[in-house]
Amino acid sequence: MIGLDTNALVRLVIKDDAEQAELIRATVRGIVAEGKRCFINRIALVEFVWVMESVYDQPRAEISRFIEAFLENDDLCIEDRDAAQCALSRYRDNGADFSDALIGLRNRDAGCATTLTFDRKAARLPEFQILS
Repeated sequence: MIGLDTNALVRLVIKDDAEQAELIRATVRGIVAEGKRCFINRIALVEFVWVMESVYDQPRAEISRFIEAFLENDDLCIEDRDAAQCALSRYRDNGADFSDALIGLRNRDAGCATTLTFDRKAARLPEFQILS
């Protein structure tokens, strides 16, 4: 398995640097042709969403489409795929921050009864408890 960094994920979907975009696409095709898979860890997914929102000003629907494509691609191994899918649903359908949703879900899965926060938006998620 070969890991993909955030900037590689960005170049898979954004062609602002045509040379890098083609290089990562060709490289991933080669990896898959060798019978290997590419790994995307949860930190790279969180960074991907942040870069798409902050740097490329992509709308939530478009970012959701990109993540959904990653999740549906059998050539990609997504760390905590189920949690990422649930976080995507909350991001896409409920307006939650992707990172907050994933933090809450991973903490829950690790056995946490709740996740304490000062973030009122995160506190709307069932895994969080607001401190006030």
